[in-house]
Amino acid sequence: MNLHEIELATEGQLIARRNLALGLWAGKLIGLKGHKLEAYVRDVMRSDLDIPGPADIIDKIASDFITHDIDLTSGDIEQEIIRQERLTRLELMATD
Repeated sequence: MNLHEIELATEGQLIARRNLALGLWAGKLIGLKGHKLEAYVRDVMRSDLDIPGPADIIDKIASDFITHDIDLTSGDIEQEIIRQERLTRLELMATD
């Protein structure tokens, strides 16, 4: 595996972990628990496969928040993505 392949794999791992944490955050705000929370996290993670960048995952969570009367905006979700990505980067660096 060359350096570029390692960088791509690491970035993929970062995004997957970030999205998992984001799905947990959003699902808990919605009030999900147990199997329903796990299924929601999978749905959030899958939603990020549609287009490059976080727009699709922001749209999915924002729509779910509207459905469940949670007063957080797309901007709030974007800030949480940034926060989760920072935390995930710190976790990954700590395991090296």
